[in-house]
Amino acid sequence: MKFKYWLPLIGWVIPTIIISLIMFRLDAPLTNAQNYGFVALLISACVTYYIGIRQVRNDK
Repeated sequence: MKFKYWLPLIGWVIPTIIISLIMFRLDAPLTNAQNYGFVALLISACVTYYIGIRQVRNDK
């Protein structure tokens, strides 16, 4: 898969992680359950994006 297909996902994941880390450190620390939920959100977004790109490439 070409790198350019991953740019929108990278453009979403990197700022999300940076902004969230800043907010969670300064505003309110997260509990373990919230940390797991945040990680699950990021992983599920990446998996969904990958499956979507793969489906589009297979339909061509």
